[in-house]
This record gives sequence, C-alpha cells and structure tokens, in this order.
Amino acid sequence: PELDRLKAWSARDAERLARDHGLTAREHSLPPNLVATPEALALGEARRRRLGHYLGATFHYEGEWYWGVDRLPYLEDRLRQEGLARTRTGIVRRLDPDLSLARKPSAGAPAPRLDFYVSLRSPYSLIAAERIGALAEAHGADLRLRPLLPMVMRGLPVPKAKSFYIMRDAAREAARFNIPFGRMVDPRGVGAEKGLAVLHHAIASGKGLAFARSFLRGAFAEGMDAANEEQLFQMADRAGINRAEAVAALAAPDWRAAAEANRDALFSLGLWGAPSFRVDDKAAVWGQDRLNQVQQDLLAALPGTGGTY
Repeated sequence: PELDRLKAWSARDAERLARDHGLTAREHSLPPNLVATPEALALGEARRRRLGHYLGATFHYEGEWYWGVDRLPYLEDRLRQEGLARTRTGIVRRLDPDLSLARKPSAGAPAPRLDFYVSLRSPYSLIAAERIGALAEAHGADLRLRPLLPMVMRGLPVPKAKSFYIMRDAAREAARFNIPFGRMVDPRGVGAEKGLAVLHHAIASGKGLAFARSFLRGAFAEGMDAANEEQLFQMADRAGINRAEAVAALAAPDWRAAAEANRDALFSLGLWGAPSFRVDDKAAVWGQDRLNQVQQDLLAALPGTGGTY
C-alpha cells in the first residue's frame, strides 16, 4: 500500500541484513539472457498464487512457505528433521538479540529512548511486546509505546493471502519463543478502538506495556473478545488497571489524536506498519524479527561508542 516507502525501506533493510549475515548487498543488473520473459513471469506469478503466497524472495517446500532469509532456518530445521541435511548446523543463522552483550548507560548519562510502534491487531506486535520489555530493561532504555490504528482500519488493504501467511508465520515464531498463540478473536473495529482507549490511559499511568501484553495475549492466545467490555475489563485488571479507570478511559476520545500523531510520526520515518522501533534519532526498523538491530542501535547509543557497537 506504500510502494515508495516499501522500496526505500527494503533497500535499507537489505543492507543491514547483508551486513549482519556477513554478505555484500549491492544493486546489479542481470545479463540479458537471464532476464525473465513476460511469459515466464506470468507463469511464476500464477504458480505462486495457486500455492497461496503474494511475494517474491519466498521459498516453498512441501506445503510450507519461508519468506526471505529470516525464515530459512525453519526450512533447514525441517530438512534436518527429514534426514536431508548434510551437516548438523545450519547455513543461515538466526539474528536474535543477545542479552549477554547488554550494557547500560553509566551513572548520570541519559537513557536511550526506544519508541515502540504497536498495533493491537498485529500478531507480530504480540511477539514484540512479549520481548521488548526485557531488551529495554537490559539496556537501561526509556521505552515509549506509540500505538497505531490497525492498517485495515487506516484504509490500507491487506490481501487474504497475506493474512493467512502472517498467522501461520506468527504461530511458528511464537512457538520458538514459547509465547502462547492460536486462540484468536479478531479485535478489528470496536475491539481495537476500545483497546486503544484503555492503552492511551495505561501509557499515561506507566502501565502501557503491561496492558498491551495483556490485550494482545487475550486477542491472539486466549480467545478473548475486546469488544465485550467485561472481557476488556479483565484484560485491564491483570495489567493493574481497575474497572473505574477503564470506564473513564473508554469515555475519553483523546486516544484518537494520539494514534493519528503516531501514524504521522511513523510515516515521517519512512515506515507505515507495526511493530516498528526507533532508538533516539537513528533510522527506524520494522518487524519483531529485527530486535537484533534494535539492540545494535541501543549499544550504539551509549556514550563513547561513536555511533557503533
């Protein structure tokens, strides 16, 4: 839906991924004899649609999709389980944060600011919310939640093939981090709006991350319907927000202006989706599978590092 931003972000993301994997990212042109003909492109796209995906740079093996280099370890794991691997270790390594490398600012030094753009309808936001608190704490960061309206509620189309892939992919990512997932009630519409109203109040009272985690767990792991106020109050209660506070939050409309301001801020950073992150004034990164890059930026924010880690 944001093609120009996608092109620019993809180039930045590929450069960082290549560096982290020890590769070289560069633009190049294929020899004329290797350029796909329109007929070949049409056949490839038809096959991809028939198999149920929507993007290139995507691998398919025996009914399962692996989008990009990030998911190739899943393919290697599967091939190894099926006795088809020649080595016990994979070729592509997973790029996860390593909290043993964490350092905090020295006494008196400012804490790095970590902005977390979160959507209450995003299963990837659940996975990020379950992990970002520990990362921020380990690096002494000032974590600030920046809630967004879900993409489909902002008029950005999401194809069915994309929705299906995201749910399957989020399930295996959640399982890898031992995060409960699978009993879902889509909070699209009223549920998300009510959740954003309470989240706006929770952020002001220092309980933003606790409520975001509670809401996302309820929506994606526990089959709770946020449009049902009794169930919403349960989500709020376990985050330390009592019923009276939740009722007051639901009656206040100021969350809408805050969500719109967060959307504008994210667009100004060249991104449009959640979860996204930004450390201080560094380039924003997108995706729960980019938390290693967030850690890099947190380490680079320490005085004396010269912007590197």
